[in-house]
Amino acid sequence: MALRCDLHLHSCLSPCGDGQMTPANIAGFAKLAGLDLIALTDHNSAENLPAIQRACDAYGLRLLPGLELNTAEEIHLLCYLPTVEAALTLSREVYPLLPNVRCDEAVFGSQQILDEEDHELGRLDKLLVSGCALSLSEAADRCRALGGVPVPAHIDRESYSVLSVLGLMPDTPAFEAVELRDLARFDPLVAAGRIAPGYQLLTGSDAHYLEDIAARVQLLDETSVLWPLIAGR
Repeated sequence: MALRCDLHLHSCLSPCGDGQMTPANIAGFAKLAGLDLIALTDHNSAENLPAIQRACDAYGLRLLPGLELNTAEEIHLLCYLPTVEAALTLSREVYPLLPNVRCDEAVFGSQQILDEEDHELGRLDKLLVSGCALSLSEAADRCRALGGVPVPAHIDRESYSVLSVLGLMPDTPAFEAVELRDLARFDPLVAAGRIAPGYQLLTGSDAHYLEDIAARVQLLDETSVLWPLIAGR
């Protein structure tokens, strides 16, 4: 049976995420949208994953832990992990590798860590949308070392994507899947010689606002590269 999934969501921990994108709200809206599974992929941090795991449990949703890592090249890489603990390990390795740029909340928005009832536990000071010191290859290797699956994010975007930065999909590191905002754009990218065929194609809403949750739904089954991370959840 295929699961209805939104594989790319941001909470209010991401400075670009709306303040209403709290763990309880995200889980509630996802349930109302008829989703079976969500992936929370905040920028360079997994600190809201414990709360959203508990919120998902309360709503009968599955959670795929993740984060959207911004590499040294300014490429966004979705890192899907087998457990919340593994995602937190990667998150806490990445945070010291971010530049010492303070998040000016008046400019960028706040970076809130919440509990499952949306009470604030704290805020992160470093600007989470900055590029960290890990290269694309290093970030993919570290994700895999923790049992995860790295997926280049929104490769059809004109910024912060592997194709916009590098021009072509590199041979190394090798990836099994890529994410697109519009899956119909993959074949033209292949025809243009910018990426080889054969990748599994994923999509997600990249929601920063509650109303965008489930704007793009991915159906996942046992043929997906992500299934080993999902099957036990």
